[in-house]
Amino acid sequence: MHFAALEHSRRDFIRAAGLGSAALLTSGLRPLSAAAYDPADCRLMEFDVSYRTEIASLPRDAKDVQIWMPLPSSDHAQQITGLDIVSPLPYDVTREARFGAKMLHVRAEPHSAPFAVEARYRVTRGQVGIQPGSLPENERSKYLQLTNTVRTTPEIDMFTEEIVGGETDPYEIGRLVFDGIREILFYDSSIPGCGTGDTAWIMRHKRGKCDDYHALFMAMMVSRGVPVRWEQGFPLPYPEGGAAEGGQLEGDCTGAHCWTSFYAPDHGWVPVDVSEGDKLESGGEFYFGRLSPNRFQVSVGRSVVLNPAQGGDPLSSFAFAYAESDGIPLIYALNYENIIKYTVGRVEMA
Repeated sequence: MHFAALEHSRRDFIRAAGLGSAALLTSGLRPLSAAAYDPADCRLMEFDVSYRTEIASLPRDAKDVQIWMPLPSSDHAQQITGLDIVSPLPYDVTREARFGAKMLHVRAEPHSAPFAVEARYRVTRGQVGIQPGSLPENERSKYLQLTNTVRTTPEIDMFTEEIVGGETDPYEIGRLVFDGIREILFYDSSIPGCGTGDTAWIMRHKRGKCDDYHALFMAMMVSRGVPVRWEQGFPLPYPEGGAAEGGQLEGDCTGAHCWTSFYAPDHGWVPVDVSEGDKLESGGEFYFGRLSPNRFQVSVGRSVVLNPAQGGDPLSSFAFAYAESDGIPLIYALNYENIIKYTVGRVEMA
């Protein structure tokens, strides 16, 4: 069979099976959530992460193989130290164009498989509150962009009008939207897929995972002209009795977590975790304006174009290493696997 025909049939199979980038790289549920746990009790966590991507096999027709792995950055919420990259192949550290998120890029020859790429680092993360500061006018537009799945619909517009009404203060709009979503959505970890953040589907079915909660929050806030920053990362279990054990996160989309921040001029960037705020008894008060430290962030933004650009569609979000050959996504669990482990070194409780 001609190479072009092989390429076409493989791409059709991936799309038909739901195995393309949008299906593989969206975030999902937390691995542990205790309904009665008070997230305000934990002040700081420090943990070591091993983020490993193993390429097990490649298509027989593969010619150009590329892997992109998200790399966390230090910011007001977390400190990343001791970054160590282990790769049998040459690599570059690049940045995404819009938000500057770091990533590891490896290009391999087909005969290189099997091989593995690993990033090791220490995360120190404290309890996060509102981040004061200004948003330059020339940067506002990138936080006001929706996507083909995170979008408004007549039903969403009607719901937004119902709960927000004539309120114009961004901070108060955020509070109303946060509470309104928690009233109508039910957290459901059993929905098909991994939470694609399709706001039309969410409003129709009134259930979802973290990606769905925050996609709806983003669409509603942006529809009222409020800038929103999508933050993508991973969760750790809540510490029990001031201690937390190490573990392994799911290496596909179900192991990730996301949250957002919105910008209110009189306050700054206000963090919110709507799904955790819905799941925990005390979450409704805590997770509007604060975040617990049992998490770490690896990227920012949705509809992500990697650097260098991938051949496939923009990624819905960028939590997991993404791999492709000749511009076509590789198939997770068949061609490659992500293995993300952590060990907890320090926990500080209130």
